[in-house]
Formats: sequence, structure tokens, C-alpha cells
Amino acid sequence: MNCPFCGGGHVVKKGFSYTKYKPAQQRFICKGCHKNFGDSFQGANYQEEMPKILLLDIETSLYHVATWGTYKQYIQHYQITEHQYILSWAAKWLFDDDMLSDVVTPDESINRDDKRVIDSVWKLLDDADIVIGHNVERFDLRKLKWRFISLGLQPPTPYRIIDTLKETKKEFFAPSYKQDFFTKYFSLQNKLETEFMLWRNCEKGDQEALDKMADYNQHDVIGLEELYLKIRPYIKNHPNMGVLMDEDCCPNCGSPDLEETEKTYFTAANKFPVYRCTNCKTPYIRHKKNSNMVQTNLRSVPK
Repeated sequence: MNCPFCGGGHVVKKGFSYTKYKPAQQRFICKGCHKNFGDSFQGANYQEEMPKILLLDIETSLYHVATWGTYKQYIQHYQITEHQYILSWAAKWLFDDDMLSDVVTPDESINRDDKRVIDSVWKLLDDADIVIGHNVERFDLRKLKWRFISLGLQPPTPYRIIDTLKETKKEFFAPSYKQDFFTKYFSLQNKLETEFMLWRNCEKGDQEALDKMADYNQHDVIGLEELYLKIRPYIKNHPNMGVLMDEDCCPNCGSPDLEETEKTYFTAANKFPVYRCTNCKTPYIRHKKNSNMVQTNLRSVPK
């Protein structure tokens, strides 16, 4: 066996790994480049080994309320005459060309019945390892979970969340944090123009309006994927692909192609070489177990 990273033939076994995402596999270490890998690691075809990353966006109906006025009204829960339901969802697996989506039928919309649509999106979330969306943590997923419990569904199996709204607010001092601003500013896939009456017509069961809503929803997901890939090198708490894939690779994109920089990162107790991923350009501080550096031995202060 040759090392998939350096091509060297000095490879020895290093036990087995056990993860949620794939069956137990033999581990190896290359004595030449000192990188670890599994027996199924694909090297340049690393995307085949990646966890399932879902980009998701939903569209909801309007609340119907009874109120005495129109200016600065504080709506109490007992004033709600019709609750929201999910009009549509759109999603795609990262780097997959196929767009996945579902939208209520005219009859379902008139009856405010989203059970079929909720069942289909539940299956996707149950299958996902990571879910990405813009304000997905505070809005999309909480709305969906409310519909899940309302319809008597159990929670999907756990997944990690990457919220592009949360990450852009954390990392950048931008003039706006709306997805529409970022897609226009960076010349990405723009959102389609819509108006309030589109939602009203969807609730009336207008098939043309429902088709337009589904198209609007899908365009949002295309722009979301492009925005995520744009900001990915800046996401500091990105789910570690090396852990999910059980490989020595870029923590943000999973690529094995890492170049060592001239920089060294220092902590109070040690120092580490800094690498940069040649695929997504994320800077990467290599941990002690993945580097050739000798650990600093610390002695306690004598009594």
C-alpha cells in the first residue's frame, strides 16, 4: 500500500477506528509524511468520503390574527385565528447538482395542511450530518421542530448546524447581514423578487403562485451554497471534517491538500505549525498528534 498523501510506500498499521458514519476500518500511518488515513480513504476524491451536508431553506404561510388596530399592535396568542404552516422547503446536498424541494398542493394550502411536506423534510434532516442555512438555527429549524411536535413526529437524529447568518455576524462588520445583501455584494446567485401578495395567493391555493414560491425557495438555496463556500475559510467553529471523516485533512472542507506556511502558532505551553488548505484556503493549526514537532515538557514549580 502507498500513502494517498505523499505516495510513499513506508506505511504501517495503526489499529482500527469506529465512527457513526461508516463501519470499523483499518487505520494506517505513513512513516514518510506522518499522516494518518483509513483503508477506504480516497485521497483526491475526498468528497466521496465527506459527511452528508444539507443546505436548507423553508417558506412559511402568514399568521391570521384578529386585532382592533393597524399601528404598533402587540398581538397576543389568543388573537391568532389561523396558525402558520409550511408552504415549501428546498434543499440540496453540498456539491450535488440535484435540487430537492417540496411544496403544498392547492388543496393542502387551502386546508393549511402541511403534513406531507413536513414528512418529506423530516426524512432529509434525519439523514443529514450537518445542516446549513441562513438564520437556520433561530428560524427554519425551530419552525420545523414546532411542526414536528405538533404533528406527533419524533425528533430527527442529531446533526451539526452551520448558520451563515450567525457566522457572518460573528466574523464581519458588514452593513447588512441579509442573505440578499451578501449575494448581491459578492455577485452570487441573487434572491428572486417577490411581493406580499405572493403569500396571500399561495394560501388561496393558486397553483401559479405555489410554483413561483417553490422557484423562489430553490433560488435561495443556490445562493446559500455559494455564500457558505465564500465564507467557509472564516468559520472558526466549523464542524471538524477530520473528526467526521476520521482522516488527517482540512477541518473545514475535508481536503487532504495542506501546505505548510512559514508561520508558527504559539500558546502558553507549546507551538504548532500553521498550514493552509489549498482547496478552500482555510488556515489550519496542526495538532501535536498530527505534526512532527516534539511536545514541550513542562515541569511543576518545586515546593
